[in-house]
Amino acid sequence: MLKTVDYSLLLTFCGFFIFIGNMGRVEIFRSVLSSIINGHELFIAVAASQIISNVPCAILLSGFTNKLNALIIGTNIGGLGTLIASMASLISYKQICRSHPHIKGRYFAYFTAANIAFLAVMALTVKIAY
Repeated sequence: MLKTVDYSLLLTFCGFFIFIGNMGRVEIFRSVLSSIINGHELFIAVAASQIISNVPCAILLSGFTNKLNALIIGTNIGGLGTLIASMASLISYKQICRSHPHIKGRYFAYFTAANIAFLAVMALTVKIAY
């Protein structure tokens, strides 16, 4: 069973947590993030999720705000968008690459377009409702 574990994916996920742990300790990063997050939690959570994945993003940003509802909504919506925004997306893409390598480019293009469209709809819906 240990031979079938996707260690590269596991290391990627661990890398995100190491990255956010280190960035959270860099003073200039902390001061910049502290100055921009207040009042913009939802938008910052969505944007940051596109770069570092939504779960590590939630952990990182939770230390900079007490507006947890906006943070939770932002990181949930932030799971849409780029392939890296959610580890589940990375897992599905790896499965496609393994089982159907001839369509991985089309899958990536379709996946990205659909996720960005859903991200836009969700973000607008939340902006109107929030």
